[in-house]
Amino acid sequence: MTDVSSGGVTHHDVVCPFCGLGCDDVSLTVRGNAVEAGEGACGRAAALFRRSADPAPSARVMGREVALDEALAAAAELVSAARSPVYGGLGTDVDGVRALIKLASKTGGSVDHYASTGLFRNLSTSQRKGWIATTLAEVRNHCDLLVVIGPDPSEAFHRLYNRITPPTGRFIKGKRKVVFLGGAPSDEARAQLEGVEIQTIAVPEGELLDALSRLQGLLSDAPAVPGGPDLAALAEGLKGAHYGVLAWSAGMLGGDGDLIVERASIIVDILNVDTRAACLPLAGRDNLIGANQAFLWNIGFPLRTAFRGGQADHDQLLNSTEEALKSGDLLIWTSAFRPEQPPAFEGQLVAFAHPDTIFEREPEVFVPVGQPGLDHRGLAFRTDTVVSIPLGHYRDAGLPSIAMVAKGLRERLS
Repeated sequence: MTDVSSGGVTHHDVVCPFCGLGCDDVSLTVRGNAVEAGEGACGRAAALFRRSADPAPSARVMGREVALDEALAAAAELVSAARSPVYGGLGTDVDGVRALIKLASKTGGSVDHYASTGLFRNLSTSQRKGWIATTLAEVRNHCDLLVVIGPDPSEAFHRLYNRITPPTGRFIKGKRKVVFLGGAPSDEARAQLEGVEIQTIAVPEGELLDALSRLQGLLSDAPAVPGGPDLAALAEGLKGAHYGVLAWSAGMLGGDGDLIVERASIIVDILNVDTRAACLPLAGRDNLIGANQAFLWNIGFPLRTAFRGGQADHDQLLNSTEEALKSGDLLIWTSAFRPEQPPAFEGQLVAFAHPDTIFEREPEVFVPVGQPGLDHRGLAFRTDTVVSIPLGHYRDAGLPSIAMVAKGLRERLS
């Protein structure tokens, strides 16, 4: 729905693409190139949607403003000459990811998303042992006991508790309860949780994995292990819950993150013998989940896959951007959702990026691109992987999509 007035055009029920929650109740007011987010936008979304009335910047080659065709021709020369290109960032919609896959398969090189660290902590567990996961709607409607493991995920998913933990759910009898294990809710989170019973269980720094091991023992009726926080009441609460959910943001769990995720999934397995429980792994900034899904559909491997000699090779460690840059000579950086800075790199840099991106040094080629869900239509995936979210087109600033730019570059390669 749109409202037209002398002050611009206001669009309602806009989908927010930034954190992976896929909130679809945001309003945007557009006046020429200027954009302001209103109702429904958290502080971070409002900042990322905001645009000035200034015209979009031009493409640049070595700091010199050029037409798009000249920038793509210069990028094609660099890519053709590269021995070991690295495709990093990958902050784009599904069509953009597909176009980058085609480009990387033609040129060779590794491909990774800048927010994939948490994703691979989760994937490590699902690959080794599998897990029982749930969706945002299931939590909202069924979960009577939510256990948040580690730091409060709402620091990254600002409207999380509004989305999944209203005081009552469609199939919940009685009052919902949220337990923070090893973290504490922010003031913003507490405001969202008004009417919900909240409990915080402090865990000394570095001992969250041990606490989960003790909780696993209590649920398995193993002898109690001395030390650490008292988890007996939590264990009994999980045993008695109609639908318990363990939630976490793997990117915030530190060095033991993959082991913490595995321990949480084991606890869910134990609970499902006698009751119902599930995991809610939170990830998905800037269409991370959609990028991974597109890789699985097209290649059969997840992210952190490299193309060499016509073959695709997946390696979580060696094909991460950080590792690939150690032997790479060209970084092709793509980030359309936000002005994410590329990592420090001594080699050559081609950037298809947000117009407001600030670089530590001028890229060899810079093409400012449009944001999916603002400058062009697109498709992204929600954090729970099961829902694709359509992104709309609300202004015309003359910025190309990453899909268009990647396709144009591929067509220029001999």
